[in-house]
Amino acid sequence: MAKFALIGNPIAHSKSPALFKAAYPGIHHTYTLLEAPTCREAMERFTQEGYSGCNVTSPFKDEVMQYVSLPDKISSTIGSANTIICKEGKLYSYNTDYYGVKETLADFLRDTGYSFKSSTPTALVIGAGGAGKAAALVVGAGGAGKAAALAVRDMGMEVFLANRSSDAAAPYAARIGAEYIPLEKIPLVLPQTGIIIYNLSMEIPQLKNADLAGKVVFEANYAHPNFASSNASCYISGRYWLYNQAIPAYRLFTSEEPCTTAMRQVIGL
Repeated sequence: MAKFALIGNPIAHSKSPALFKAAYPGIHHTYTLLEAPTCREAMERFTQEGYSGCNVTSPFKDEVMQYVSLPDKISSTIGSANTIICKEGKLYSYNTDYYGVKETLADFLRDTGYSFKSSTPTALVIGAGGAGKAAALVVGAGGAGKAAALAVRDMGMEVFLANRSSDAAAPYAARIGAEYIPLEKIPLVLPQTGIIIYNLSMEIPQLKNADLAGKVVFEANYAHPNFASSNASCYISGRYWLYNQAIPAYRLFTSEEPCTTAMRQVIGL
């Protein structure tokens, strides 16, 4: 039996324990909430209490990297991890938020009839009759936002990364070939943006009452969404992100296939 956990603060609302239990019915691994005021305290408990792996959520996704000996390519590029594995006393990091965004968008865009550019099958084309390049606006440059920006870049999209502070967001955007913009410039790029990936807990003034007709809005916050009632042509709940990032994370934990049907049921998909 192995011990797994979610670390972050606050996390009492999290569906991760129920999702893990549904993923592995009849298997006696445990999954608990390991809430701590600081990342350091959470990782001390993780190590001292003998956990085999953990998921990482806000606000610890970036800070947890300082405890990692062996990051994979994606978590290293992003500088952020949402999955940690302990093997022979060494910590390995992964970022399955990247796959959560990529898989969810690919599924929804295919199902809703958006086309794929023939010369580059992973480049999504929005409202362009098979020509042009999709533009994605990623709002928020924390761990989830950075993962989202990299994911849509790798899907062949032009990426605008909007954040209140440029200190970390601008260098990261430049490094992955995205464009950093301050929040104040969101109204300027909104007309050319087909996809909005929103990673903040509260609605910002720049999008309040914005006309989102014709756009896809994908929101990370599934507990208290801000745009579920907007006029977006396609609204994607963060539950899909949670589901699609959990599958590869749980595979990393156990080397076993999770029960995806039960996982979808427990989070209402």
